[in-house]
Amino acid sequence: MGKRKWSNKEIEEFRKRNGKFAYYNLEDANLFVPKALGFGWTLNWANPLSWLFILLIFGIIIFRHIFK
Repeated sequence: MGKRKWSNKEIEEFRKRNGKFAYYNLEDANLFVPKALGFGWTLNWANPLSWLFILLIFGIIIFRHIFK
C-alpha cells in the first residue's frame, strides 16, 4: 500500500495519539499540514521533500551571506 494524502480530520486523530510537537507520519504524503495549535502550516518531517525544502532555504541564506 502506497502513501496517500490524509484529510485534516485524520491528521488531528494522528496528533491526538502521537503527540503534537512535530508531525512525522510515514503514511501521509502531504508535505504541508495544518498546525496543531494556532493558524498556519507545518511540515510533515517524514516526507523527504520537507528536508529538501529546508536545505534549499538554508542554501539560499548561506549563498546570499557569502556572495553579498
